[in-house]
Amino acid sequence: MESPPFRESLSRFPSAQGKTLIELSDDTPVLVVFLRHGGCPFCRQVLDQLKALSAQLAERHLQLAIVHMMDEKEATKLLSHYSLQNVFSFSDPERKLYELFQVKRGNLSETVGPAVWWSGFKTTILSGYLPGIPGKDVQQLGAALILDQGKVVTSYFSQNSADLPDWDQLLACELPRE
Repeated sequence: MESPPFRESLSRFPSAQGKTLIELSDDTPVLVVFLRHGGCPFCRQVLDQLKALSAQLAERHLQLAIVHMMDEKEATKLLSHYSLQNVFSFSDPERKLYELFQVKRGNLSETVGPAVWWSGFKTTILSGYLPGIPGKDVQQLGAALILDQGKVVTSYFSQNSADLPDWDQLLACELPRE
């Protein structure tokens, strides 16, 4: 994921704000978060975690970019709910960026299987991240990675829909510019 064709491919996907991941990562390292569908309670939990991490991201000089499958209006509403309306937002309903970064689609057991049930109960009932209307692709799993100068520095790919990144571990990576 570091070849010239990779860089060229990334330059084809502008954010809602008009910048591409290549432009962003050439300026400063970028935490790129791939969301599941917008109705997913785990997606909402990730957004809340990102809101809580905003000071730490600024301290590390990391720009935040969120890739999602929603239309811009729906994404703006959801991101605003978590005070993330000013982050770079990439609408990818056809999952081209997901495919480019090889973010996995889950099978039935990875998206709604028994391993997910207890986490789903805790996330929705106990933590209050209520589900919304199922989105574009309910089988799409999430991921988070740090992109610097068009190269993936570190990454985390969810193994099921309840599998969220360990933000401390992900953000502890050494950045080439440091």
